[in-house]
Amino acid sequence: MNMMKKVLLVLSVVLLAAAPPPRAVAGFNFSDWQVSTGELDWNYQTGAFTTPGHVRLQRPGSEIQADRATGNTKSKQAYLTGNVWLHDQNGVLTNFGGGAVGGSKPATLTCDTLQIDGVTKIYTATGHVHFTQGGSFVTADRAIMNGFTHDLHLYGNVTLHQ
Repeated sequence: MNMMKKVLLVLSVVLLAAAPPPRAVAGFNFSDWQVSTGELDWNYQTGAFTTPGHVRLQRPGSEIQADRATGNTKSKQAYLTGNVWLHDQNGVLTNFGGGAVGGSKPATLTCDTLQIDGVTKIYTATGHVHFTQGGSFVTADRAIMNGFTHDLHLYGNVTLHQ
């Protein structure tokens, strides 16, 4: 190996070793959710944010995933779109199917879009809504869940399966 090739090889190894690690996942808090995403556009002064790629929201016992999100951290409003999936491991989101609130049964909601009002704790799901808890599930065009009262209201082409 000639001297120039050795220098280039050593330089390449040094540059690779000094390269920054792969891009870390951006994260921030929204209401009581911890948000993580691969890319985040956020205006610190106004609170406006956009996650043009996959986004994940987590809090103890609950998780939401979507293809993208927009919103505002100051007004605590978020709009998640594309393959929205919400899973509540503890069954505390709603009282579906009677019994105690949530019945401690895990619940899953899928929809096209999910609007979250972090102040009022209202979750509005639209488009191909499918909600499952225990052995029951319901489909509808739209669903509104109240995080304080745990009520679930369904609208448009509602079908219940128990």
